[in-house]
Amino acid sequence: MQYNAVLFVMIRIIQYIFLCSSLLFSSLLFSQDTNSVQLHMQLFDQGICLPMLESDYYSTSQYQNTKSVFKVGAYYSTIHVYIDSPDSANLFPKTNHQLQAGSLKFNPKKDYQLVIVRSVGFNRNSPDSMVIKISKLEKDAQLIIPFQKGTFTLHKMKYYKELNAGESANFVNEESLPFKINLKIDTTTYYTNGNKKANYYKFAPNFPLYFVQEFDSLYPNKYAQGFHLMTNYPKPNFSSFSYSTIWNNPNITKYGYWEYFENEKRLGLEMWASFLQQKYEWYPSWKIKYESNFGQTNKLSKHTVYLENGAIKEEFWAQTHTQRSEIKSYVYSPEGTIILIKTYDSNNGITKQGLTKRELFYPSGKRKMVEVLGNNYNIKYYNEDGKESGN
Repeated sequence: MQYNAVLFVMIRIIQYIFLCSSLLFSSLLFSQDTNSVQLHMQLFDQGICLPMLESDYYSTSQYQNTKSVFKVGAYYSTIHVYIDSPDSANLFPKTNHQLQAGSLKFNPKKDYQLVIVRSVGFNRNSPDSMVIKISKLEKDAQLIIPFQKGTFTLHKMKYYKELNAGESANFVNEESLPFKINLKIDTTTYYTNGNKKANYYKFAPNFPLYFVQEFDSLYPNKYAQGFHLMTNYPKPNFSSFSYSTIWNNPNITKYGYWEYFENEKRLGLEMWASFLQQKYEWYPSWKIKYESNFGQTNKLSKHTVYLENGAIKEEFWAQTHTQRSEIKSYVYSPEGTIILIKTYDSNNGITKQGLTKRELFYPSGKRKMVEVLGNNYNIKYYNEDGKESGN
C-alpha cells in the first residue's frame, strides 16, 4: 500500500510538471502570435537621421521586462533603445536601411514604454533619456523621433502617423523634413576651381567628431554627408583631405551613415563603424540596385546585384570553408522566369575569373541540365519531374 501511495504521488507530480510546461509553452506561443502591429521609427539627433541597428543584446534580453532592441549613434554620442514590455513575446526588431528606420511589433492589447537613452562623451553615468508611452496601438504606424528629454505619449506626438491597411512606411517621400540640421558650420573648404568642397559641422564640444557635407568637384548637385573623426586634433587640417571625388573615398575615419545624393535624391548609403560594414545603392526609381556586406577585415562577405524589377542579377558569397569564392549570374526569360545560372570563380566578389558551372532550367523553373567545367568536367540532364535522364 505504501508503495502504491508513493507511486501515485510521483505520477501526480509528473502530470503537474507536464501541465505547467504545456501552459507555459502555450502562453509563449500565444504572446508571440499576438504581436502583430508594427511601428516604424526614424530617429534624429540635432537634425541628423541616425542608423538604428539591431541590438547585440536583444536575444539575451527578450525574456526580461526591459528588452534592448536597437543601438544608435556615432562613436562619441551613442543611443540605446529599450522596450519595457509586460510579457516575453518577440518584438521582432528589424533595421531598414533604405528608410533609415527600425521597426518593432507590438500587441495592440498591451501597454509598453519605448525608452531612448543617449550618452554623450565617454562618461556614461549621466545619460539623457526620452520615454514614449505606447498604448492601444491598433494599426501599423510610423513615427519620426527628434530626440529630446522627457516623457511623451505615442498618439500625441507631432510626427506620429497611422498607416492604412497594406500601406508601407515611407519616410523618404515626405514633402520636406520636419526639421533641419541645427549644427553650426565650423569650416568650409573649396576646390581649386572655386567650387565648394565641404562643410564641416562640429558635432560634439571638445571632441574631434564632425558632421561633414562633401560636394563633387565638378557637379555641386552630387554630394555626400556623414560623420568624420579627425585624427589631427585639436587643430585639424581640413584641406589635407584632397581626394577628388566623394564617390570613391577610401577614408577609414567614417562613422554611422554616409549618404550619397544627386539632385537631392539619395542614391547610395554606407554603414560605417570605423570600417565599412554595409553598402547600398538604388536605381533612380528607388528600387535596390546592389547591397554589399563586409567582414571584420573589411573584406567583402556578400554582394548582391539586382535588376530594376527586383530579381537578382548576380550574387557573391564568401566561402569561409574553402580558399575559393564564387559569383552566380542569373539569366531570365522575358516573362521573368529563370533560364540559366552561370557560376564563376572570384577573389573579391566583383571580378569574374573563370566559368566553373552552368545550370539550365525548364520554363517551369525545374532544373534541366547541370554542367561542371574544368578538370573534373561533368554534365547531367534532368527530366522535368526531377529525375536524371540520359541525354
